[in-house]
Amino acid sequence: MKSNYLLGVAALLWTATACQSDQETNQTPAPVASSVHAENSSLGEAAPAMPDLTGARVAAASTTQQQEILTYINQARSKPCQCGTTTYPAVPALSLNTQLNAASDKHALDMATNNYFSHTGRDGSQPWDRMTREGYVWRAAGENIAAGYTTTRAVVDGWLRSPGHCRNIMSANFKDLGVGYAYSAGSTYRHYWVTNFGTRR
Repeated sequence: MKSNYLLGVAALLWTATACQSDQETNQTPAPVASSVHAENSSLGEAAPAMPDLTGARVAAASTTQQQEILTYINQARSKPCQCGTTTYPAVPALSLNTQLNAASDKHALDMATNNYFSHTGRDGSQPWDRMTREGYVWRAAGENIAAGYTTTRAVVDGWLRSPGHCRNIMSANFKDLGVGYAYSAGSTYRHYWVTNFGTRR
């Protein structure tokens, strides 16, 4: 049976991580793309303009969803966590960033509105392009995406079970987090999630 849950990473799933919760572990997603990151970029140019999504028939991330995902990710970061075959040490908590929230939300809205699933936006933008567009001047940047998960706990657990996503979550190189979500009843997976990770220059 085809899975209705997608994650943005191409890697084998690891089902026994020390950092995922005991809740909602029955959802096993199929990986479809890579979680991505970039370091020490010299990007200074403006990214291409994003299509205006005003009036899109989709729901965006709520403050509650953003806070819950931040809490679950910081719980994982507060202790050693096994991502695939590598155990990462505990790392400092992330802080929500309004510019990264905006970049994450706009990408989730675009995916839900236009029924696609990719780190590459329809305008050709990469995650760090979208962060730059929102005014976030970064030296380290990363993105996790997922589709089909109905709750914040389930999507974070899905990311923690996937080595590439888990590495982004546990990276000591990141200090800030943005959370995006969109729902569209007419799209394939209905629920679309984006987390942008960053550290400012």
